[in-house]
Amino acid sequence: MQNLITPSRAAQNPALADLASTAPAYLASLICAASDAIRRQCNRDFVLSSYSEYYSGGIFIHQPLRLRQFPVTEITRVAASPRGALRVQNVDSATNQRATIETTPTGVRAVRVASAVATTNDLPFATYPTITAMVQAINALNHGWQASVLSGFDHWPSADLKPLQGATSVILGPHDLELYTESISPFLSWPFAADLADELTATGWRLDDETGELYGRFRRGQLNIRIDYQAGYATVPQAVQEACVQLVQDLYQAGLVNNTLKKATLGASTVEMKDTSTSPQMSAKVQLLLAPYADHAKMIAR
Repeated sequence: MQNLITPSRAAQNPALADLASTAPAYLASLICAASDAIRRQCNRDFVLSSYSEYYSGGIFIHQPLRLRQFPVTEITRVAASPRGALRVQNVDSATNQRATIETTPTGVRAVRVASAVATTNDLPFATYPTITAMVQAINALNHGWQASVLSGFDHWPSADLKPLQGATSVILGPHDLELYTESISPFLSWPFAADLADELTATGWRLDDETGELYGRFRRGQLNIRIDYQAGYATVPQAVQEACVQLVQDLYQAGLVNNTLKKATLGASTVEMKDTSTSPQMSAKVQLLLAPYADHAKMIAR
């Protein structure tokens, strides 16, 4: 995950300027920690990125489906109807005691265990871009691996395979890896076409890009909708950047304090340290800067 600020942006703060030159690696670690803390505090990412998310279909007219990130800059695909596209099995049960197939975010992973020795083969989508190419790559592994294309999916992108399927055993029989086959277009009329039959069967959607709220109607099902989109800011808002700088400074200065010291006596003077046993919180200045950007809907849902 990309950090919210660069070291040069942090160095604009006088308290961090020296750290940028004397301990750049430590400053980079603090920036990473602060960026992660802010994302968790606000329940959202900020940097423009691509996402693929899965939802259960139904009617979302009055209570919209909320995408996890916003503002949305582009919807690249809304798809439904997951179906098996790539069938895999391992037929050498005499040699292999276990064999599993799975998808990762970047490819297909085939694992076999023979005489307590595991052999893992990762087949990237980028190297094998079509379902046919992926089938050929699996078959080329030998050692009992067999794959085939299910009807009509020969030239479909292998990257369309749903990630994180499996690991599923294929030593006793085949398993199908699925992808989402039906692209759903936005509504041309709202909420539905004038014809009653169309109204009862129509599927489609409309988007509020600022909030990431998607209004629509989809076929009912469990995780049967895939939405690919881009969301975030090309340039992180300055208020969020400044909050990150301030949090980096707070983390740095907190690291200079001996938190195990409760009381110190020097001559006739005694200094008692502030009790830090309570749960730590972001400073008021950081919270003030982040308040307009927090996703309160997720906070309420929790």
